[in-house]
Amino acid sequence: MEFDLTAEQRSLRDLARSFATRSFDETAVRAELDTEHGFDREVWRALGTDLGVLGLTLPVALGGDSEPGAPGHVELALLAEELGRTLAGVPLLGTVALAGTALSHVGDHPDGPDGLAAELVGGVVDGGAVLALVATDARGRWSPGATDVTVDADVTAGGGSDVRLTGTASHVLDAAAADTLLVVAQTPDGPRLHVVRADAEGVRTTPQTTLDQTRRLAVVRFDATPATPLAAAGAATLDAVAAARDVGALVLAAGAVGAGARLLETSVEHAKGRLQFGRPIGSFQGVKHRCADMLVAVEQSRSVTYHAAWTLDGATDDEPRTAVDLATVVTAAAFPALAKNTVQVHGGIGFTWEHPTHLYYKRAVGDAALLGGRAAAAERLAASVLDAAS
Repeated sequence: MEFDLTAEQRSLRDLARSFATRSFDETAVRAELDTEHGFDREVWRALGTDLGVLGLTLPVALGGDSEPGAPGHVELALLAEELGRTLAGVPLLGTVALAGTALSHVGDHPDGPDGLAAELVGGVVDGGAVLALVATDARGRWSPGATDVTVDADVTAGGGSDVRLTGTASHVLDAAAADTLLVVAQTPDGPRLHVVRADAEGVRTTPQTTLDQTRRLAVVRFDATPATPLAAAGAATLDAVAAARDVGALVLAAGAVGAGARLLETSVEHAKGRLQFGRPIGSFQGVKHRCADMLVAVEQSRSVTYHAAWTLDGATDDEPRTAVDLATVVTAAAFPALAKNTVQVHGGIGFTWEHPTHLYYKRAVGDAALLGGRAAAAERLAASVLDAAS
């Protein structure tokens, strides 16, 4: 089986790079750091309506562009790579990868309201809506099977089939900007997905101070908040959220590839132009070897990430979750190392606020802890590969 990008995929990558370079230069990225939500909604809407790239993995049946046999994970990875290259703060991870994928897997369940999932996915595809998946507990741990949000017993909202939620979730991606929250709440029958309007009664969202200001996290509290059940409780919800985590991990890995590639480019440019003792510092063995190691790290990260995307698309016989976890383990180690090496190559200037390297370093450290991080992925790999062989 041949693994290479098609002409259409290369065109998509070029289009995404052109858009990202034009929309998210360093000045624009820094300007968004001081805004309430960390990104420009008009730019986000342009990604959906002008470029039409927000429904790549969302099913046609719900209004997306993903058709049977062409799931679109490779295309999503290419988009995430280019947005990661520029540290774009748009909610691709929270809205498309996590909330969009969870909606795609539960669809319009017979127990849920007709057309709600399609309505929400439609807003994601055209960039008109921002969604957040609430699947962490009150301490911020990714734990859809044991969140701290529960359905109030024997209480319905408005006398209908809706229920009310109470509890707290921390470190929720893009929650402060979200129009709609997709909440995993505990019921007597197990975890269940619920749809909650962000401005609903009893919802209180508090932005959190994070190291990486290009990704926004928030604490969300629910106090007898009206919610609409979407999926069946138990395995159906956990399967949908697990699928969302897989796609989210792919987006994180691809973003790390793009950011790492940009760090390598800036390091090589600096090493070629910075003179010491009348020679470019890149001619010294310690610097040139460091740059060579960075190239290897970027190419390893790109290979394992593309493999995960192809596997999610069904192009290999490998287990998709294993491929995604492997991508997480590799990129979550490589990205921070690339950022540290870039600081070393740039010397003292790399530590300063004025230099963009610190923004990439903070993104690398912040990303390493999301969705359970590298440790959780390694644990799953050990359980699925090593334990199974023993």
